[in-house]
Amino acid sequence: MSRRFSRRSILRAGAVLAVGAALGSGLPAVARETDSIPLVAGLNTHTWCGPDMAIAEATAGLPLRISYGWDIAERRWLAYAPNTPIDSIGVLRHGQPLMLVLNSEAEWTQARYRGALPEAVELPVGWSFVGWSGLNEPVWTAFGEEPLGPVAEVRRWNADYQEWITYTPGQSAEQLFAVLRPGNAVWLRMRVGGARWNPAGGLTDPDRAARLVEGEITYYHPSLAGGVMFCPPHNRYDPQDVTVGAAVTWPCGTRLRIWRDERYVDVIVQDTGLLGHNHVDLSEAAFQRLAILPEGRVRVLIEVLAGPE
Repeated sequence: MSRRFSRRSILRAGAVLAVGAALGSGLPAVARETDSIPLVAGLNTHTWCGPDMAIAEATAGLPLRISYGWDIAERRWLAYAPNTPIDSIGVLRHGQPLMLVLNSEAEWTQARYRGALPEAVELPVGWSFVGWSGLNEPVWTAFGEEPLGPVAEVRRWNADYQEWITYTPGQSAEQLFAVLRPGNAVWLRMRVGGARWNPAGGLTDPDRAARLVEGEITYYHPSLAGGVMFCPPHNRYDPQDVTVGAAVTWPCGTRLRIWRDERYVDVIVQDTGLLGHNHVDLSEAAFQRLAILPEGRVRVLIEVLAGPE
């Protein structure tokens, strides 16, 4: 039996009614209270949804072998092991995701939380481990549906099956991960930087999202080396100049950041040509920051950093 859900199949089954009732009229002003959480022997991932508290106190009574946290800003692991000197986590903050390794099954009851939500944190390009303390949210609403949107991939650990369940925007959702639930902790891979994460509000940065468009890149034919480019001051094309871009969608002098998965290159529109909409022709050096020359034509995300001066 397939474990995958499409948005259409969930709507057809009427599950949207249950999801809608859980969502309420909008995002919560405070985080949802969690019930007693069943944990299994072995690896568990869960978000701390209670008030700020020392991890030793928060996990007291659990048959905990070791717990890991992730520092988004410094991109490094933190750890805590009971009855040892290992404690780089210290105080658990609301919304902190954890990887918990237990010796046996247990129930984890977290203290109620009534405080203000923490500040949103900026997500870098690549993987970040983040926690969710908000209401039930369909994964396509939480992370988007666009195949080339800012979110490339999301993974949540299923403790019962002891496996990672993946959601990829643009594809149907796994039955076991169709809804982001309070207390879930997920690995989130971003194609672009600058977006922010709030544990009860999710991804935020509408201004940035409006600047991202789907497009494609190619590179100048080698025979054009040394030719005069269209835009003032009419420099000569150098295949090794990583800032060279040609386009008709944006005027001369526009600064563009071109993303392919976790890589990007910044270019300036210095030339024009027989190009399509959202099509940028790059110098060989710029193209090779994102692809190898034999690929020829590559789908990308294009961000406008600044208009012409």
